Amino acid sequence: MIETYIIVLVVFVFSVVQSLFGVGILVFGTPTCLVLGFPFDVTLSYLLPASIGISILQILHGRNEIKMKNEFMIFTVPFIILALSLVLMKWIKLDMKIIVGIMLVLTGIIRALPRLYNLMKIFLKKNLKIYLIGMGVIHGLSNMGGGLLTILSISLFNGKNEIRANIAYGYLIFAVTQILVLAILNPSIFNLKIIIFPFISTITYIFLGNIIFRKSKEGLYQNLITVFILVYGIILLINT
Repeated sequence: MIETYIIVLVVFVFSVVQSLFGVGILVFGTPTCLVLGFPFDVTLSYLLPASIGISILQILHGRNEIKMKNEFMIFTVPFIILALSLVLMKWIKLDMKIIVGIMLVLTGIIRALPRLYNLMKIFLKKNLKIYLIGMGVIHGLSNMGGGLLTILSISLFNGKNEIRANIAYGYLIFAVTQILVLAILNPSIFNLKIIIFPFISTITYIFLGNIIFRKSKEGLYQNLITVFILVYGIILLINT
């Protein structure tokens, strides 16, 4: 029962974050659950449904802003399936805390340094397909593709509405792909209580998170997510 209360709190807190930025439940919820001792596959089974709930609502609100539908399906989804399958079948044994922590810190550093951020923009425009493939592999291995997805969206799109809509679309594709792979390779991991988590995330989005998003200023919006990413990456690496 205590385990359920912990996940409920994690989902609620990071539902507010995801309501603002399009990412949150997986990016921050995954390292939080790993630090608290939850196995990687159990963490996925709890957080993926909650993330899907918010992403669907965000896509409905910003469906006219989505620009990269085909690219995600062609270049990212197959590699999420491959990488996650290798992890779940124990063919690849990696310390997920280290991978997640490194990805968070790198993402935060790139966002915090204007010169590095500009180089990232140039790289993305020239190597978009390679980036999408790498993002799929990293997300399948660590559940941390959301950090890279954020970099991609803020590099290619303008304005918080367009950025959030495209992140939400990519995040939904990520989560649906993962939950299908998990259901095929490890169906016993799911139980009835996971229904609670998408209910909590969507209610939080409707009555709190989206209201804050509409009132948030652009500069504050960009700075807050950088701080969250850096802090959680450092905490996770220290814990490891």
